[in-house]
Amino acid sequence: MRLRRWVLASLVTLGVVVSCAPGFDPPSSVTGLRVLGVDLDTPYAAPGATVTFRMTVTDGLRDEEGNPRPLQLAWIGGCFNPQGDQYVLCLPQLADVFAGGFGSGTSSLVKLATAAPEDDGEPSAHSFTLELPADLISSRPAPTEGPRYGVGYVFFAACAGTLAPADFSVSTKTPEFPLLCLDADGSPQGAESFVPGYAQVYAFADGRTNDNPPVAALTLDGMELPSDPALAPTVPRCAVTEDERRKAGCAKKDLLETCKEHALDATIPDAAEPLYETGSEIGGALREAVWVNYYADGGELDGAVRLVSDSSKGYLPEHNATWLAPSQPGLVSVWAFARDQRGGQTPIRGYVRVE
Repeated sequence: MRLRRWVLASLVTLGVVVSCAPGFDPPSSVTGLRVLGVDLDTPYAAPGATVTFRMTVTDGLRDEEGNPRPLQLAWIGGCFNPQGDQYVLCLPQLADVFAGGFGSGTSSLVKLATAAPEDDGEPSAHSFTLELPADLISSRPAPTEGPRYGVGYVFFAACAGTLAPADFSVSTKTPEFPLLCLDADGSPQGAESFVPGYAQVYAFADGRTNDNPPVAALTLDGMELPSDPALAPTVPRCAVTEDERRKAGCAKKDLLETCKEHALDATIPDAAEPLYETGSEIGGALREAVWVNYYADGGELDGAVRLVSDSSKGYLPEHNATWLAPSQPGLVSVWAFARDQRGGQTPIRGYVRVE
């Protein structure tokens, strides 16, 4: 699965930027509506198989009364083998689904639901099942080189507001997503309240598979964080406010020296798979790269993207991040996503209470 924010200009490569100037919140900081990932039960599936997609969505904003904002979630499936594997060629098909109005888009390939982020009361809102065509691979010409495969796309949207059909035109230079997220006044919402994107699933003629990388636990200073917020351990707050941290620039390290740094670590075993089966053109000499992404809806993370397994060097046991508590007390959610280079991923969530 390749998760994409819809604004292509926002694509980020892994790297390090050194600057003393105050900047934007990093991707690891959850300050608005975020789809942190969409994982598949079988990232590489067989033609005719049923694949389940699950969205991890959370919201760092609250309504005027301080309550979690209700969300509308949408799933749209059924686009297979677009020319050149270009997902944008699926967009006219998506627009046709809603051409007769939003309420008309109800079929086995469309799912609309209202839910709260990570709502245990309606977990089905966060998942979507798609049956792959039996001819997913055979319906397209065999390539002149490389493996023969088929691909299916599932599109999704998370909206802190009301979803509505967009005015989609295939004549526009840049195709747009066929749904909008509207606020109470009917105005389109921005990226802090509307997250569209897509996930994809592959099927290969040689039957190759890909397991999601396992995550055994999420720990803070060696203590396993619970999935139940009522059992969250407590840590002291860091008195330096978020505004002071942003303004500090190069003096930030000195400013925070009185705050305790906590080690946030995902327990990920050495389970990287061979990139190719033995006897293929590479012969299984290389293994897939695996890394971990950390996120938090409070405090500050350093080293939020860490390599777990290198394709040639192998397993790297040290892959923890450093977390600083926020200045305000309250419950903080933290996440870790173990991800591999072939689209496999496994999320885990834990809680810590700041006092």
